[in-house]
Amino acid sequence: MGLIMKYLIIAFKSRFNLQNFVRNMQRVGITASIINTPHSISISCGLSARTEYRYLNSVLNLIKQTDVETLIGVYAVTRNGVYEQVEKIY
Repeated sequence: MGLIMKYLIIAFKSRFNLQNFVRNMQRVGITASIINTPHSISISCGLSARTEYRYLNSVLNLIKQTDVETLIGVYAVTRNGVYEQVEKIY
């Protein structure tokens, strides 16, 4: 059995809004990076934000506090070796 990883993907329709949201995440202490959007979340600008699952509540609060009109969704990704499960949670 391999190592189980769980993280969040935040997908947007707009790269501009994605970059602003990542900056806002970092300002409030959420570690985040910009990554290529996984194929399982294909409706986006091609890039998404990735952060640790432990930041879920902080990410959801930030979404509620900021204007994220181009948000596609927040996804929980669970990866166990080659197996990957993606679940939309917001």
